[in-house]
Amino acid sequence: MDQASRLVVCRDRCRTDAIALPRVELHFTVAPHKTLTWRAQHDAEIRVHDATLWITRLGSVDDYWIRTGDVLRVPRGDRIWISTDDDAPAEASITTVYVMQRDAWLARALAGMRAMLGGRCRRSRA
Repeated sequence: MDQASRLVVCRDRCRTDAIALPRVELHFTVAPHKTLTWRAQHDAEIRVHDATLWITRLGSVDDYWIRTGDVLRVPRGDRIWISTDDDAPAEASITTVYVMQRDAWLARALAGMRAMLGGRCRRSRA
């Protein structure tokens, strides 16, 4: 039960352990009586916007029922299943940190320098 209390939190985005900027927020709906599966590539938070969702995790005996405004923290690598028993689609979102591709910043920086120099440093042909 101690583990569950750390995973389900209230809707406070100003917490020190909340996902910092930059972040990606993906909004989606869960069709009534259907089950979705998702694996967290990075630490994530799932928020419910207008219904009650049932969430279970691979290898866990606990199920989570999260209501409007609740947040469920999902550690990196966890696979979860999401469903709703409501008769209407349920809206939710997944928030995760924005991760740039490795060395993408270097490629962008070099491209920016080339653009600023405007072709002044072309290679000489011998």
